Amino acid sequence: MKYNIKNVQRQARELLLRIFYSYDQKEDNLESILNEYTRIKTIHPEVIKHAYNVISFFEKNKETVDNLIKSHLQKWRFERLGYIERAILRIAITELLILKETNKEEDLMIKRIVLDALDLVECYTGSKESVKFINGIIGKVIREMFTHPYVY
Repeated sequence: MKYNIKNVQRQARELLLRIFYSYDQKEDNLESILNEYTRIKTIHPEVIKHAYNVISFFEKNKETVDNLIKSHLQKWRFERLGYIERAILRIAITELLILKETNKEEDLMIKRIVLDALDLVECYTGSKESVKFINGIIGKVIREMFTHPYVY
């Protein structure tokens, strides 16, 4: 069965949310948490591959990702972020950095990352305030990272 790339990425982002959430709770290795999830549940190989790529990049660039988030928090400390909000920001910013590094700065890819992040935060928090907060941080990061302005 051929998987739609949009569907693969969306499923991977949802899996990554669970992994990053667990990471903050357990302070375990992200790859170990991914392996634990794949032992428990059958997950399409393309979803696992995308999740693994994001995890690998994050582990090599954790400080950069977290510093990007911290630099855009106003009147808020990184440690005070909710687990879900922190996980979603880490995933989205990691994926944006991957796009930047691989020169795949396509509007559609960036929009998909943002829309999935906002959908996940709304789905898992039920808070419009969290959606606005996440959108604001990601929007600032995008404007800083990419040469042409994206408006969301």
